[in-house]
Amino acid sequence: MNNPVGREIFETAKVIGGDVHAFSMLAYHSEKVCGDGWAIVGDAAGFIDPLYSPGLDFCSYTSYYVADLVARSLRGDDVAERLSHYNHQYPITYRYWFESLFRNKYYYMEDADLMSAALLLDVSSYYIGLVQAVYRDPEREFLNLPFMGVGGKVVRAIMSFYNRRFAAMANRRSTTGYVKRNAGWRELYDGFVPDRRLGRHISRGLSRWFKCELINLMLMLRKPRVAAGIVDPGSVPDVTASTGAGSSALS
Repeated sequence: MNNPVGREIFETAKVIGGDVHAFSMLAYHSEKVCGDGWAIVGDAAGFIDPLYSPGLDFCSYTSYYVADLVARSLRGDDVAERLSHYNHQYPITYRYWFESLFRNKYYYMEDADLMSAALLLDVSSYYIGLVQAVYRDPEREFLNLPFMGVGGKVVRAIMSFYNRRFAAMANRRSTTGYVKRNAGWRELYDGFVPDRRLGRHISRGLSRWFKCELINLMLMLRKPRVAAGIVDPGSVPDVTASTGAGSSALS
């Protein structure tokens, strides 16, 4: 088993033949999401992750966009350009969302230090990048699929970078036998809302990230232990989830 979380959980487990059934590779998306007289939205168009999931966000944006498209078509407007845009932008939105938030997430979701830093940065970025704009002008912003344009590429690059760092640090912790400090954690936030409190959350996230990097520097001096299935910290493979449910601030 390559995933360090699964390896730790099932280390002493015994297989009972025929007792467990599971689905793998739950993430999916359609390369084409609309055409002449049809369009798909929400989970029918694509699904990323069943635990740390933006499923309702995809539902909100795609449903609103398609509802507007249908209304224009019923009025007799030419919607060919909008159909083409939806087919072009949806796979980009899907891919960028996966790369910025979910790639390798399950390599460090079990580590309170790393995951708390990621959660603060992820949710704050989500509110700054998506929620604030929708709160100001939902009629306009729901028609713009996330990660459009240069701004979307910049946000994706920033989020992808720190998530890659957390995954690499988690792998080094695993290879060096670092003892995770998960006991006693009780996270209390005064709410994620699109106001100046987001600045405090980002500051806390950056501070925890910095502390994790300091620990990582110390672990670089340790000799890696020998363990089957551990991967090189610089080449952590992609990991997706298998169970759970998602939520959204935009639904």
